[in-house]
Amino acid sequence: MTLIERIRALQHRAQQQAARQASLDEVRKLRPLLEQAQALSGRLGIEVQQLGLLRNQGIVLPNPPETAGAALRTLGRVRERFAQERRAERLTQRQDWTRFQEQTQAVCGQAAQGLNNTWRDFVTSAYSGDKPENLERTLAPTEGNRAFLSRYRETYQRLIGLARNRPVGREDFEKVRELARALNAIHQEFDLNVPDAVSRFLRAVAAGGATIDLLTDEVRAWLKGQGKLEAYRIVAGTSTP
Repeated sequence: MTLIERIRALQHRAQQQAARQASLDEVRKLRPLLEQAQALSGRLGIEVQQLGLLRNQGIVLPNPPETAGAALRTLGRVRERFAQERRAERLTQRQDWTRFQEQTQAVCGQAAQGLNNTWRDFVTSAYSGDKPENLERTLAPTEGNRAFLSRYRETYQRLIGLARNRPVGREDFEKVRELARALNAIHQEFDLNVPDAVSRFLRAVAAGGATIDLLTDEVRAWLKGQGKLEAYRIVAGTSTP
């Protein structure tokens, strides 16, 4: 090998080494951008999965986030430049990469809020019956009503509690429907035909004691019919000096 050939070989190896080093430098520059893109993709993927769950249940979906269009336009510019020259600086040129991240995060936040609201609306609208506190104010406090009201309140709280956590599968939607059916069934068990006089008497007893004038013939007849007449005793009150 002549001296000239040796020099050319050295130049070639130097060029190859420089090219490899340039490639390594480019990889190092691209790696954090790739990690940022993967993080955005993962977060957006969570919302897309949630969207699919709601759609499969036939639930009306929220409108797309207002910022989605701007994010897509920014992404289009970034992809076009990178397709022309696959270098990290083409991605970050004109601050479009930073802008794209901010816009995508805004899209994820708006999508999450809309989907959360849709899920909560589904849960709260699954049962349109009375709230436990409203029933407690209107129901006659018979033993049966008190027992059913306790079950009703527990079931109602379980249903409303489901709105705090996002669904992860079809079984979560079925659980909402199951609890709504249970509430309807319990509501059918309430005795809503208790006479007003009996209701006033029972409420007074529950509050600490009924005066004897509340123990009317109608109340006595009702208590006797329920087999509860012997459950009550007349006790003289303590007079106030």
